[in-house]
Order: sequence, then C-alpha cells, then structure tokens
Amino acid sequence: MKKLLLAMSALAALSLLVPSTGVAQTAEGPNGWYNHFGIYTTQDANPANTSYSGAAGQVTVYVVATNPRNYNLGNPGSGVESDIQRLGGFEFQIIVPAGVFVLQAVLPALTVNFHTDPNNYLCGTNIEIVNNRATCLTVTLGAFTQTDDLLFYLAPVNSVPSVPGHLALTDYNDDFRLVAAFPASGSFDDPVFGLWPTEPIVPTEDASWGDLKSLFR
Repeated sequence: MKKLLLAMSALAALSLLVPSTGVAQTAEGPNGWYNHFGIYTTQDANPANTSYSGAAGQVTVYVVATNPRNYNLGNPGSGVESDIQRLGGFEFQIIVPAGVFVLQAVLPALTVNFHTDPNNYLCGTNIEIVNNRATCLTVTLGAFTQTDDLLFYLAPVNSVPSVPGHLALTDYNDDFRLVAAFPASGSFDDPVFGLWPTEPIVPTEDASWGDLKSLFR
C-alpha cells in the first residue's frame, strides 16, 4: 500500500475541520508543464529566483508545487484530467550540499511530515492551490562561507517512494488520488536551486505530459 496514501488517510479527519476559503481559479500549466516541485527565493515560483548571490549568512527559500494536475480523476487509468484545487499531500527529498545547514524547516498549518529521515518530506496537508501553485515548505538555510556552486537537488524520498522513481502529490478533493511529480529542473541530475552558482539554474521540462499520464495507464 502506498505510504503517502496512508499518510493522507491519517490526516483526513483533521483536514476536514479546516474552513474553506473558496476554490482557487486554476488554469492549464504553461506548455503542459504540470506537477513540478522547485526551490525559489520567492513564493511565486518565478524561474528568475532559482538562485542566490547575496551575502553569506541566512537565506530563506521556498519549496513550491506548480501546476498540480490530477490526470486520473476519480478512477486510476480513467484519463479524465482536472487541475488540482486543494493539495492533500506531497512527497520529496531535498539534497542539501555540503557546507550548508538547514537551520529551520517550516511546514504549512495542519501539515504533518510522516518521514523521519532528515530533509525527507512525506506529508499530509490541506493547501488551497492559488495561482496554480502551493508553498509546501519554508526553509531557512545557513550558508556562512561564500562558495561557488552550492547546488540543491530534489529526489524521491528514502525507503520506497510512493511512486517509484518520482516525487509525488495527492488531490485532496479526489480521495487523495496519488499523482507522480517531477523536479522543476526536469531531471534529478539537474539542480533546482543554487547558492552562488556559476551558471544559471534554469527550470526545464524533460518528461512530456503524455509520458507522465502513462505511468498509471
């Protein structure tokens, strides 16, 4: 049984107690780039903010899910697609470079991390999607010595990811339907964020929308 679905079930009763603030207006992702997680210095997931080149010290960054989409609405393999309006859970691991410290990692309200390994997040939540994105984590980094190319990556969680070889999210409004997700870089081999990078960190898309949908068909 999928670990993330178990986490969602454990949190469901708590999440239902949260008053709704209305349904977000959602739209299709740009050029079909759905179900991405990235790391940014701002919560708007602007591709221009995937790096930091300021003074050494504390740096705040955000892990943001962009264009969440449920492509098996109501029935795995159905092919009925819909933008996700409330995020029910998420799953990723942050690969932090040597020499950088995670001073604080703050989850949204009523979000629970069921993973125990450092920098691994298998979370149940109830986050409204606004402007096609949701902030999943706010991280304060300690980078006290300026060093070129301190690069961050996203990867599947340790100990059997819910969707093998992928990140994951769930649709709160569709019984926590499990959906495969990808790093904003398009590859686990490419960084999603950098401190003092010598080359730009540019979000790309390697996996086509058709390839993503075919995972559960």
